[in-house]
Amino acid sequence: MSVAAWVAIGWLGVTLTTALGARLGVSHVMPDAAVVTIVFLAFRRHPAQVVLVALALGYLSGRQALAPVGLHEVALILCALTVYFGAGNLAGSGARFFALTSGGAVMLYHLLVYLLASSLGGRAHFAGWGTATLLPTGLITALLALVAEAPMAAIERRLSPSEHEELSWH
Repeated sequence: MSVAAWVAIGWLGVTLTTALGARLGVSHVMPDAAVVTIVFLAFRRHPAQVVLVALALGYLSGRQALAPVGLHEVALILCALTVYFGAGNLAGSGARFFALTSGGAVMLYHLLVYLLASSLGGRAHFAGWGTATLLPTGLITALLALVAEAPMAAIERRLSPSEHEELSWH
């Protein structure tokens, strides 16, 4: 159930940021809520759950981008596993670490999408030289992650209650 809830939360974030980007006319430099969701889960969940959410969010994001099926899915799964295994080797925690990791992960994700699309013979390109640096998207995604960390942590506490046992004195 919690996997479906995180897919819904991630997709809601993607939908809201996409709509906002289209309204403001800067859709090519908007935060990626799917990546923020995946990074959040990679810090807290089993890799099988993270991969399931990445697969679903990658599929939905790929359909929205009219990309070939499998492109966004593979890129988001690779990104999720990189964060999962990479975070275990780093001694970081907290909202700023989450934001920094999310910013780096979205840059990796877009680079993977570009490389995979190019290797499959597609005509992959960026909207402009500014977006090709991946820094604007990384910074704006890091900002979203910084703001979203506390609400996401509250949702996570509700979705997976503490598993420790307490003594009962009756």
